[in-house]
Amino acid sequence: MLNPIFYRIQSFYLFISIVLSNISLYLYLQKKNPFFLKKILLIFLIICLFLSICSFLSFKKRKLQIFLNSFNILLNSIIFILKIIFFSYYPSFFLIKMNFFILLSILFLYLSNKSIKKDLELIYSMNRI
Repeated sequence: MLNPIFYRIQSFYLFISIVLSNISLYLYLQKKNPFFLKKILLIFLIICLFLSICSFLSFKKRKLQIFLNSFNILLNSIIFILKIIFFSYYPSFFLIKMNFFILLSILFLYLSNKSIKKDLELIYSMNRI
């Protein structure tokens, strides 16, 4: 029998986001780039992965999930912008793949937030009656 975590679509989106964050962290650790912000990007990637896992595990606290997802979207966007600005002189397929995974993670976090907000609206409409 499935765990109650996987009954909702936003949990599935969050799980995909965890997988994508994990892949981007793995890709980042595989490539050795001479870069002065390497540790900062690594810390941001670990924080994003941790936030995704915390949001996935707090499936009963919807407002906390929305906050964690929004903060995670912000951090992923910062990573994306930093990589575009500082890694632009490295023309490699590695950067394209990693940016693609970060953008997909942002997309699934956004979809998860949207689904959680729909659930909250449904619960509030039921409480009004």
